[in-house]
Amino acid sequence: MGKKFNSSIIYFVGMVLVIVGLLCPIIKALGQTPNAFKFVDFENFGTSTVGILLIFIGAALGVLFSVLTNFKKSHRLIALAITLTGGVILLLLLTGVLSDSSLGGKLWRAAGKSFIKHAYIGFYLILAGWLCAIYGWIKD
Repeated sequence: MGKKFNSSIIYFVGMVLVIVGLLCPIIKALGQTPNAFKFVDFENFGTSTVGILLIFIGAALGVLFSVLTNFKKSHRLIALAITLTGGVILLLLLTGVLSDSSLGGKLWRAAGKSFIKHAYIGFYLILAGWLCAIYGWIKD
């Protein structure tokens, strides 16, 4: 008989995919394909910076909580909630509900009109990572 696949591994893979997605190009706007960290601007600390940092910190905590065995399922839920909150912030920035005066915010807003046309591999990796992490957390 085969072994039962551990769902915490699926959660771990999902969080790693989120981090890899942040390092890959996110959008193609104005002839450029920047990764998420190009939008982080500590001089004009804006909404896009907060959203990207929340996604990264939540995913990094999720990886850490998956590797260390003394953390409970609720800790992984908190990490997942942090990274999803960052995603919601960026989604609100794309739709124009939130505004940001930094260069990153302006690029997000410019791409927001038809974002699916401008989405690049990093965006899809982040989505796949969130889906894997949610599935792994639910099945755990």
